[in-house]
Amino acid sequence: MRRLTVGLVVSAFFLGAGLSGEPGQRTLGRTIPYSVGRALPDRAGEWARAAQIQMFNPGDLWEYIDGAAEQFLTYGFQDLATTKYTSDQTRTVVVAEVYRMEDARGAFGIYRQEVSPKARPVALGVEGRASSNTIRFWLAEFYVKLTLPPGGGRQRELEALGAAIAKGLGAPGTMPDEVRWFPAAGQIPDSVKYIPADALGQASFTHAFEAKYEGPGDGSTAVIVPFESDAAAAAALTRYETFLARAKGKAKVAAPGDGGFSATDSFQGLILAVRAGSRLVISLGAADDRAAGSIVAEIIKRLPAKPGGQPRKEGGS
Repeated sequence: MRRLTVGLVVSAFFLGAGLSGEPGQRTLGRTIPYSVGRALPDRAGEWARAAQIQMFNPGDLWEYIDGAAEQFLTYGFQDLATTKYTSDQTRTVVVAEVYRMEDARGAFGIYRQEVSPKARPVALGVEGRASSNTIRFWLAEFYVKLTLPPGGGRQRELEALGAAIAKGLGAPGTMPDEVRWFPAAGQIPDSVKYIPADALGQASFTHAFEAKYEGPGDGSTAVIVPFESDAAAAAALTRYETFLARAKGKAKVAAPGDGGFSATDSFQGLILAVRAGSRLVISLGAADDRAAGSIVAEIIKRLPAKPGGQPRKEGGS
């Protein structure tokens, strides 16, 4: 598909089936279920938008962010609307980018991949942070990035522009449910990440979430991997155990959850991997068996109820 450049007149139109019945509705290439013009207003405070909004899709995203496009595609990239704003007071130019992902998990995931947890929190979207010349935030299925030239300043004014864009994108939504499955005690702030593919180097470990925990050395990591069924999860656990054939001290464990195995890997340290119904819960790098078992058991307690409404038991299915 060809890249789309949306001028002032067209960008003011409501684009996509999600706003059917609106005047000027158009479909450019494929459905864009939000108003590009409303999400990128022609004016917000001192910021005036350029006459054109460029649109990119999965087929040509590399033209805009060559080298990073593949990562965005992995997180479910759908389309990008980008334009420039100029301050009518200082002539400072801001590049605004609105990435629409397949779902909120993808928006959360690419945001957490790109943002530094050391950046200053800002009250934009579900979560946002500001560095010296960039503001990033996410809401619903959107990841938004505003970039000033180095040393551009104008942070408060930039946040105001971000608020105007966020308003145009609608209800922000909430954090993915999976974030709450990781216990807060000892968790490194903002360390929960979404891994859409190849978690822990396993092709079958998709749509996984991980969190980092404080501890000796580099601390530990907890990972949750969902599967379509208990049988699929059990088969994946067996493959993962085979993958770790060179790990030392391998032993079967009956609990937590539905059991699994433990082993010590030269790179990842102590590994405890168990099945909890249709999910795998894995601890890597914990200080000892007790610490690994504790974090895995706490995660299993937080997993959603089994079909039929019965809560999952810590020690079994």
